[in-house]
Amino acid sequence: MRLPALPTAVVLVTGMAVAGLSTPAGAAPVDPPVHAEYGGVMNVLPPGQRGSMNLPGTVGAVLGDPLGRAAVDGRNAPENLADQLEMYDALNAADLSALTEENLPAYYKDAPLTIGDDEAVSVERPKDGVVIRRDGFGVPYIEGETREDAAWGSGYAGTQDRMFLMDVLRHVGAARAAEFLGPSPENVAMDQEQLRSAFYTEEEAAAQVQEVAARFGAEGQRLLAAADAFIAGINAAQEQMCPGLVLGPDCPAEYLALQRVPEPWDRADVVSIASLVGGIFGKGGGAEFANARWLQQLEAEFGPEEGRRVFDDLRSADDAHAPTTSSIATPYGGGPVDPTRPGVALPDLDGETAPGTGSDAGGGALPLPSLGSLSGRLDPAPMAVTTPFGTIDLAAVADGMSNAALVSGDRTADGHPVTVFGPQTGYYAPQLLTEQAVVAPGIRARGVSFAGTNLVVQLGRGVDYAWSATSSNSDNVDTVVVELCDPDGGPATVESEGYVRTSSADGERCVPMDRHVHEEIATPTLGGAGAPQVLRFLVLRTDHGIVQLRTTVDGEPVGIVTQRSTYHRELDSVIGFERFGNPDAVHDAASFQEAAAAIDYTFNWFYADDRDIAYYSSGRLPVRAEGTDPHLPRWADEAYDWQGWLGADEHPQEVNPPSGYLVSWNNKPAPGWAAADDGWGWGPVHRSLALSDRLDALTAPGEVTTVDLVAAVQDAATVDSRAVHTLPHLLATIGDDPALAEATALLSDWVARGGHRIDADRDGAYEDQAAIALFDAWWESAAADGSVRSVAHELLRGTLGDLVTELPQRLDDHPRQGLGSAWNNVAWYGYVAEDLGSEGDWSRSYCGGGDATRCRADLRASLATTVERVLEQQGVSSVGELGYDKHLDDIRAVATGVVGVRPIDWQNRPTFQQVVAFDGHRPR
Repeated sequence: MRLPALPTAVVLVTGMAVAGLSTPAGAAPVDPPVHAEYGGVMNVLPPGQRGSMNLPGTVGAVLGDPLGRAAVDGRNAPENLADQLEMYDALNAADLSALTEENLPAYYKDAPLTIGDDEAVSVERPKDGVVIRRDGFGVPYIEGETREDAAWGSGYAGTQDRMFLMDVLRHVGAARAAEFLGPSPENVAMDQEQLRSAFYTEEEAAAQVQEVAARFGAEGQRLLAAADAFIAGINAAQEQMCPGLVLGPDCPAEYLALQRVPEPWDRADVVSIASLVGGIFGKGGGAEFANARWLQQLEAEFGPEEGRRVFDDLRSADDAHAPTTSSIATPYGGGPVDPTRPGVALPDLDGETAPGTGSDAGGGALPLPSLGSLSGRLDPAPMAVTTPFGTIDLAAVADGMSNAALVSGDRTADGHPVTVFGPQTGYYAPQLLTEQAVVAPGIRARGVSFAGTNLVVQLGRGVDYAWSATSSNSDNVDTVVVELCDPDGGPATVESEGYVRTSSADGERCVPMDRHVHEEIATPTLGGAGAPQVLRFLVLRTDHGIVQLRTTVDGEPVGIVTQRSTYHRELDSVIGFERFGNPDAVHDAASFQEAAAAIDYTFNWFYADDRDIAYYSSGRLPVRAEGTDPHLPRWADEAYDWQGWLGADEHPQEVNPPSGYLVSWNNKPAPGWAAADDGWGWGPVHRSLALSDRLDALTAPGEVTTVDLVAAVQDAATVDSRAVHTLPHLLATIGDDPALAEATALLSDWVARGGHRIDADRDGAYEDQAAIALFDAWWESAAADGSVRSVAHELLRGTLGDLVTELPQRLDDHPRQGLGSAWNNVAWYGYVAEDLGSEGDWSRSYCGGGDATRCRADLRASLATTVERVLEQQGVSSVGELGYDKHLDDIRAVATGVVGVRPIDWQNRPTFQQVVAFDGHRPR
C-alpha cells in the first residue's frame, strides 16, 4: 500500500486556519436509561464512544491543555469522548457496601438493543435501508433492512468513531507501520514482528475472505456479502469525512499531522486487522525454543535426570493445585519433559546463527529482528508503534486481564443468574474496542468489537442472553525445526534458503523456501525530518510456517519455524462471532457453546441468560503426534506433524457448575488441561483467587444480588495478589525475628486488611502505602549495578545459583506499568507457595538448597537488606514512615491520536464490563 503525502499547499493553508479556531461548546445532558425487554444489561467502555477529533476539536483540546493534550468531556473536547472514563473511575472510589440498584447507573450505562427517534440524540439515514441513531453516550444503534445493510451501517458508524485508529491498525496488521507512521526504530521493529507472526501477500490476505465463504457454504456466502458491504460502508464514511485530497470538516486531525491521505479499504485490510488481533489475543505457545535452551542449561548444571525434574517443577504445566474455571477434568497436553523422544529437536546453545524473517533484504538499513517471539516471557517481542503524538504499546493488549464472574440462579435472590464480566484490551484514547447495537435480519446484538472488525459484535448481549470472553492462551503454536539444504546441490549452511521436505509419498527432497521481499517506502511525517527511506524486509516460509531464525542442531544447519493453527485462517472465527449475534443460532446455553466451538482463536467463552450460566474454551487445537514433546521443538517430518484437531466435546466446558459460580481471570481452564509451552503461571497462586475467594463466601449462603456481585468483583480489582497469596508464606517461613518484628508486623497487618492497593477516600495516598513500599522493594528492586534484587530470586538461588535469572519467565506484573492489568500468569508467585507451602508437589525443596535453616536465614537476610535499603532511600527511620507514590500505578491511557485523557487510579478491571441480570426469555 503506497501512501501519498498531503500536498504542501493543503498543509500550509490548513495550518494557517488554525489560529482563529476556538474551543468547542459544552456537552449536552445524557438521556435517561431505556430498559431491555427481558431484564437488565448495563455496561461501561472508557474513555468514551467518540474517537475522532477533527481539526477544530483538536485545537480546542490542545488550547485547553497544551502540555498534556488531555481531553475533558464537554469542556475542551466533544461530548462522548471521555464521559465514560469518569463513571469507570468513580466506582473505584465508591463505598461498595452502599451500592444499590438505584445508584448503579452512576457507574454503568444502560445497554438496550434499540432506541426510537424520540430517544436518540441524533438520527442519520446515510443510505437506503440503513438508520443510525445515537444515544446520549454516542453509541450507534444501527438498523438495516437486510444483513448487508446492517453491515454497511457498522462500517459507516465504526469509521465515524474510529477512523484514524482503524487506519493505524490495518497498517500495523499489514506490517506497514513504518510506511504509515514514519520509520522510527519502534515502527520498524513492530513491522518485523508482524511479518514474523502473520506475513501475507496482499493477494493471499484478500483471498482468505473468499476461502472462508467457500468453506462454510451458504453461511459463508452470506458472510462474504456482509463483509463486502461492511467495507463499502467504511469507504463511504471515509469519503464523506475526508473527501479527496481536501480535508473535510469531519476529517480526523491526525492525517494533517502525518501528511497522509486515507486510502480506500479492501478485503485485505480486514484480514490484516484480524491477523493482528488473532496474533495478540487468540494464541498460545511458540516458546519451545526458549524452553529447549533452559532445559539444556539445567541438564548441564544438574545432569540429565535431575535437570529434567527441575524443569518439570518450574514449568508448572499441569499443577494439581492451580485454580480452574471448570470443575470437569479435561486432559490435554502436559506430561514430564522428555528430550529423548525421536521427534524432539534441541537447537545448540552456542550454535552459529543467521537471521530469518524480518531481517534486511538488501537495503542495509534494518537492524536484526528481535528473538522475543522465541524467548518466552523473560524478553518479550517488541510490539510498540510510535506516532507523532506518542507511543502505542500493543504488548499491553497482549497482557490483558479480561475476567468473568457468573453466579447461577440457585444461588441468587431472585432465582436468575447474575453476571459481571468483560474483556481487557488495555487503555487507549480512543479505545481499541468500539461499541454498537445492530438490529437486522440475522442479527440482534449489542456490544464491542475491535476497531475495523465490527462487522460482527464480538462480545456483548443478544435478545435475552449475554456473552463475554477471556484469553485462554491454549497451545495452538509450535516451533518446528527444518533441516537446511542447498537446492543447487552445494553444502548447507545457516545462510541456506532451502529446506528438506519429507513425506511418505516423495521421500526427502531439497526445496527452496518461499521467499519474499516486503518493501516499504517510509516517508517523514510532519513531526519528523529526512528523506524517504526504502525498507526491504526478508520473508522466508516453509510448508509449516514462517522462518524465525537459522541455527544448528548437533552442528547441522537448521531453520526455526513457527507453526500457528490459525495462520491462513484469520477470518474463520468470524463465523462463530456471527452466530453469537444471531438469535436464530443462539437461544440457550447449548447453542451458545456450539457457536463458540466454531471460533478458531483460543478464548474462554461465558454465557448467561435467565436460567443458565455456561462456559466453553475455544480454539483450533492440534492433536500432537507420538514421539514429540509439547514443551520442546519438533522436527519437520510427516511422522511428527499434527494429527488432526481436538474435537468440540474434548474442550473445557460446563453449564451450571455445582459450585454455583464460574470464575475466569486468564487462569487454568480445567483440571488436566496443561498450560501452553509459553505459560508457566498456572500454579497454586493466581489472581483468579481474588474472585473465587469472594464468590465462595458470597454464594455459600445464597441470595446473591446484582449489586453483591458488582461489589465483589470491584473489591477484587484492587487486590495485590502477591500480598494475599504469596506474602503469607514468606512471613511464616521468616517467623519471629525481633530484628524484623516491625517490618513483619507492618506486612502482616496489610495482609489481614485484604492486601489492597487503594485510595478510596482519594486523599492522595494508598491506605497501606508503607507496607506497599516495603513489599514492592522486597519483591523487585533495581540494584546500583542495574541488576534486579528479589526475594523470589533468593528463594531459588540456593539451588539454581546464577541460573535463577536465566529462567525464561518474568519476575512480576506490576501496576506501575500503567496498564491497569496486573498479577497475570507470573510463575514466581506460585513458586513461593509451592516451595514454602504445605501442599507443594515439587520433586525437591529449593529454598536454601533444601535446608530449612539456611532457607529461613536467606529470607531473613533478604528482608533485612531491603529494610535497610528503603529506609536509606527515603530518609526515614521507621518502616511505618515509608511512603509510596500511588501515581506510579496510575492507569495511563495511551493516546492513539493527537488527544488523550487524564490518568486514573489503578484498578485491575476489564476495559469493557457488562453487568447482566435477565429475568425473562423467549419461549424455549
